[in-house]
Amino acid sequence: MMENITTSYSRQLMVSIPQGTLLDIETTGLDEIYDEIVVFGYIQESRLEIICRTSREEKPFIAQITRLIPKLHGPFYAYNLSFEKRFLEAKGINIEGIDLFQPWREKAEALCLKWPKLDELFSHAEHYFNEPVVSGRDIPLLWRRFLETGNKDYLQQIIRHNESDLLRELYLLVYYRDSYRL
Repeated sequence: MMENITTSYSRQLMVSIPQGTLLDIETTGLDEIYDEIVVFGYIQESRLEIICRTSREEKPFIAQITRLIPKLHGPFYAYNLSFEKRFLEAKGINIEGIDLFQPWREKAEALCLKWPKLDELFSHAEHYFNEPVVSGRDIPLLWRRFLETGNKDYLQQIIRHNESDLLRELYLLVYYRDSYRL
């Protein structure tokens, strides 16, 4: 019997990207050589799709992403695109696109501020109500806990984080569209 290597989540949105694909990945760390990709999420037109690994083995998941990317419409958009590019290139996948982080990095530098994280530009409603929020820093631990226990609740937390990032990036793209070279 063949092991299911992924689980997926999809959602129809009330807004749409007229051109291109917004993407976001979740990884086990920051080192593209040592660490692995565990989630590949994207929004194309008005469809949000998230593919999450359920297998210890990364190669079949990367093969799935490799087959998917040529089917996605360009250009690619991502917050801190260089992170996605580095990880995907380390896996043999090349993408080009528009970095949604660029105008915010430039504005912060001009004002002598630290570069803003996506969470700092757009916070979660959970912060207001003092409820827990899964951050990018939590992903490696959640992945390890899933591998140790097989409990898919850990995967759902990773997927929820990716969905939140994608939706906040979509807001940047739609609301601040004049900030980007579209």
